[in-house]
Amino acid sequence: MSGNKDHDESIRIAHLTMLQGVITRMGANSFTLKALAATFGSAAVAVMATVETPSPYYAVAAVVPMIIFWLMDAQYLRLERAYRKLFDHVRRGEEIEAYSLEATPFMQDTSSVLRLALSWSVSWFYLAIFLSLGAVAALIFCGV
Repeated sequence: MSGNKDHDESIRIAHLTMLQGVITRMGANSFTLKALAATFGSAAVAVMATVETPSPYYAVAAVVPMIIFWLMDAQYLRLERAYRKLFDHVRRGEEIEAYSLEATPFMQDTSSVLRLALSWSVSWFYLAIFLSLGAVAALIFCGV
C-alpha cells in the first residue's frame, strides 16, 4: 500500500508544479502589461513634448490602451488568485482531479475585475502613470 501512497504523492507534487507554472505566468503577464502601459505613457509624453504643435489627442491615444492594460492586469490578478485557491486545495490533498488546471470554480470566490483594478496593488501603478501624463499635458497645454 505504501507504493500507492507514494504514487499519489508524486502526482500531487507534479500537479502543484504545474499550477505553480501557471501562477508564475500570470505574474509575468501582469508585469508585461505594466511595462507596456509605462511605455505608452512615456511615448505619449515624448511625443507631446517634441512635436511642434502638440495635441491633447496624443494623450487620449495613450490613455485608451493604458486603461485596457489596467483592466487586463486586474484580470490576470483575478486569475492568479483563482489558481492560488486551486493550488491550496491540491496542497491540502482535497478532492481535485489529478492534473486539473480548471480554476473556474474558484473564480466566484475572487473579487471582480473592476474591484481588483481599484485595489492598491494594481491602481497605484496606473494612477502614477496617468498623473504623470496629466502633469506633462498640463505643463504643455497651459503654458506653465
